Amino acid sequence: MRRHLLVLILASVCNCLLAQLPTFEAEIHAFERLDSIEKPGKGPILLYGSSTMRLWKTYQQDLAGYRVVNRGFGGSQMSDAVYYFDRVVLPLAPSWILLYEGDNDISNGKKPPEQVLRDFETFMQLVQQKLPGTKVAVYSLRPSIAREQLMPQQRQVNKFFKKYCRKHRKKTFFIDVYDQLLAPNGKPNPNYLDPDKLHLNAKGYELWAKATLDFLKKQGL
Repeated sequence: MRRHLLVLILASVCNCLLAQLPTFEAEIHAFERLDSIEKPGKGPILLYGSSTMRLWKTYQQDLAGYRVVNRGFGGSQMSDAVYYFDRVVLPLAPSWILLYEGDNDISNGKKPPEQVLRDFETFMQLVQQKLPGTKVAVYSLRPSIAREQLMPQQRQVNKFFKKYCRKHRKKTFFIDVYDQLLAPNGKPNPNYLDPDKLHLNAKGYELWAKATLDFLKKQGL
């Protein structure tokens, strides 16, 4: 009886521990395997963040002439970008990090804009401490029909990002695509969105790529 009870307790503890494991281990392991095989080398431009980065399938053509590595993992939040920094970002020692996070934080994570900012500040502290030669460009959160009700929070996050970048203008930059993705009525433009009304379609990525290229050229890259 005691042995049976002990087994049940151990099983319960194991289940609890498993439930607390990060949800992106499969993707992160895949990145690690890929880096061990392809050995991308130090100093690329790193695309890092949630599904907006992961689903950017044409980034190599769109950013032709630049050495770019995509390490987007869908559903991630700013806190996940921080959590996996040492395993995903640090080994690549990127010259630039182009970061898109925060959208899932205020939607799935139900975090207030202030928490997104705090997590971004933590991310930047890691960059400053471990990759002092790396610069970061953070994209504005983008509007979508599926998350139209969150537009006020998105705008607040964008305001925080922009203010932070102005304060740390030599290290951190802001790529603002928010208004470009709006229709004339001020609502999210469906012409740039997939049928799921959340993710960008090909036309949306054309706009995204142009904004990115314009930024890189402005930096003299």
